[in-house]
Amino acid sequence: MSLDVATTVAPEQRWDPGDPLDPAFVEDETGIREELRRGDFSRWRRPGGHELRETLTGQPERLFLFRTGDRWYAGCKTISDYVLDQGMPGVFCSRVYWYNVVGTVSSVRTSDADARIVFEPLDEAGRRAAFDAITPLTELVHPFAKQRDPGREKTSRPDGWLVTEERAAFLGLGEEHIRAYTRERFAPWLDTVTGEVLAYDPACSTGQFLSEFAALDPARIRTVGQDLSRQMTEFAASRLEKVVCGDAADPAVEPGGADILFSRFLNSEVVSTAQARSILPALVGTLRPGGTMVLLGHSPVLLDTVDLESCGLRVRQTVARRDDFLFQYYVCERGA
Repeated sequence: MSLDVATTVAPEQRWDPGDPLDPAFVEDETGIREELRRGDFSRWRRPGGHELRETLTGQPERLFLFRTGDRWYAGCKTISDYVLDQGMPGVFCSRVYWYNVVGTVSSVRTSDADARIVFEPLDEAGRRAAFDAITPLTELVHPFAKQRDPGREKTSRPDGWLVTEERAAFLGLGEEHIRAYTRERFAPWLDTVTGEVLAYDPACSTGQFLSEFAALDPARIRTVGQDLSRQMTEFAASRLEKVVCGDAADPAVEPGGADILFSRFLNSEVVSTAQARSILPALVGTLRPGGTMVLLGHSPVLLDTVDLESCGLRVRQTVARRDDFLFQYYVCERGA
């Protein structure tokens, strides 16, 4: 593959992963997970009922909702094994298990400081049944955006991140299951597509995701990566066919040029909800009629079916199921 940018990561640059999580915090988070597995909801019991409550500058991204039939259910994410077993920075990942389902929703309320879901707990059989009833078109809704400061959503650095081989490995950890599912999901799809396939990632980071997808059929899949970070594009250049440093709001692919687009950045803690909605139309415009857009990621997707269909996409899938867990995975098709 030809390289549009040379890899020039200086050997003296080192990534500082920051301080490790407070052991007391990890112990508490592990306790939450074990309590949910046992069905012990005493931590969340209040005089007026059971409530999940998170400050908006804390961990509101752990709370989620979903609907099956005529009932809404509440859920609470727990600390990820990627964090406990492999030292991945952060707390959660995209995976949801049966024990993360807590019960049916009684009410949802926000203030200027926190978010609250009041719920009726279910027994294990009811929680497992609700989890098993989630279909590929059931949306996992994360309604509360994480804030950096009160009234301001948390986003990534405008100039991107320092990347080293060590950090690249950490960045890829939380998407191991997503990359594996993507290969399984789209291998049959490639058999239905004739000729070359242009795959575009408008926020390609290290290039690992797109390069692993391209490995399904290297002779046919052409890759275009783009990222705000100059250093990221330099790092990704060894993995992708073409890499462009630039804002995804100004796509590196001509209108109608992409067969498949992977969006892994219209997500919580990467951009704001307003930015995600603003950028979406330009990205949809890069797809050929009938082209595919996939929205996924380590942190919650900020857009939902209403946003996507408003931009001319047909939503074919919202959730992926693999092994004993599921996660957000939007597969959309651009209309004519």
